[in-house]
Amino acid sequence: MAKNTTPEMNLADSGHIECPYKAYASLHEAGGVGRDPNIGTIVAGYDTLAALAKNTGVYSSAITEDDRGPRHMGINSEPVQDDVEEILSNAHPIVNALFTADPPEHTRHRKLISKALSPRSVRALEPQIREITTELIDAFIDRGSVDLIPEFAVPLPVTVIADILGVDRADIWTFKHWGDLMISGNIDLLSHERRREVAHAVVELHDYFVPRIEDRRREPTDDLLSIMVNTEVDGEPPLTTEELLPIIDQILLAGHETTTNLISNAVLVLLNDDALMDRLRRNPDDIPAMVEEALRWDPPIQCTYRRATQDDRIEGVEVKAGEMVIPMWAGANWDPEVFPNPEQFDIDRPTTKPHMGFGFGPHFCAGAELARLEAKIAFEELLGRLGDIKLDESESDLSHLPSFASHGYKKIGLSFTRVD
Repeated sequence: MAKNTTPEMNLADSGHIECPYKAYASLHEAGGVGRDPNIGTIVAGYDTLAALAKNTGVYSSAITEDDRGPRHMGINSEPVQDDVEEILSNAHPIVNALFTADPPEHTRHRKLISKALSPRSVRALEPQIREITTELIDAFIDRGSVDLIPEFAVPLPVTVIADILGVDRADIWTFKHWGDLMISGNIDLLSHERRREVAHAVVELHDYFVPRIEDRRREPTDDLLSIMVNTEVDGEPPLTTEELLPIIDQILLAGHETTTNLISNAVLVLLNDDALMDRLRRNPDDIPAMVEEALRWDPPIQCTYRRATQDDRIEGVEVKAGEMVIPMWAGANWDPEVFPNPEQFDIDRPTTKPHMGFGFGPHFCAGAELARLEAKIAFEELLGRLGDIKLDESESDLSHLPSFASHGYKKIGLSFTRVD
């Protein structure tokens, strides 16, 4: 492919969803920038994307064109249908916050939640996370087999995030249902019917959390939600309910979908590399390095979105004001100028720049430390207690979830022996 031509690709194509990394290689051969005619400009060059991520004035995270706050209505260009608007009219008002806000509002939001999601606060959760992990493994270890995603990779992060948000454990699967729909509403192209489903989830989640927010204003507790509701920093007023609701939605994304797919994607790597699995059993201190390389090599979130606030050019490619731009974090992780031989999974890889598995710049994922800790504990316990782990092909479906923005497998069946 000639240098400086702008490749076109359909991100929603099923072949791309199954294996996006060939497309990223083509993007890098052509200069790191491409286009999806249905969405907008794709940016995958590492240095170009790093500069874009910092340029919040030109590339805004408030991607809805009507300034009505995060709509959860997908990245579609067509207006929200009247019947969907009718459902959404029952939701609590919200504003752009954190993930969908730009400085200075974003800076204030980040400052106010940093106490709740600081590395120190997250490390204090380790005993609780390990207990949940142990209980989940206890439930299937004597069986010698597990349906990994619903029995482990989903309930681990969902239970953790539910506990720290003060959600009743009896409500966890309802909580996950809402979270899945609203996450899809943030990152996917949605059909009309899917928009209706997401709108109902928005209303139901608001109905669930608004009373809990109000309760913690009256009587603070020691959970993360209470910290978020009541924290004041440097004279900044606490977050409003309009700000808290979209931030809770974002913590759902950071708190369960990302970690579920991180665990699943990394398990598949180990199933295809017996030597690496053996190494991690012998040297559990290497598990964090494996997690970081998994986040580079096959990240659970492939891309997010920005909207151009003015005309600009990215590596010679014209971008018009109002157009969507797609920071392709997974593509940057495969930039051969930064990560030589990017197709190789190498936990000893010397790195001069950080991977972008959690994004980059001001909007670097606020839940990154929590996801890292959960994945570390998950693999310490899985590899410490399960031996001879094999893929059960008859109980697996290794096709990918139908999303180009979120990357994970549908079904992973494992067989194993118990390590005493």
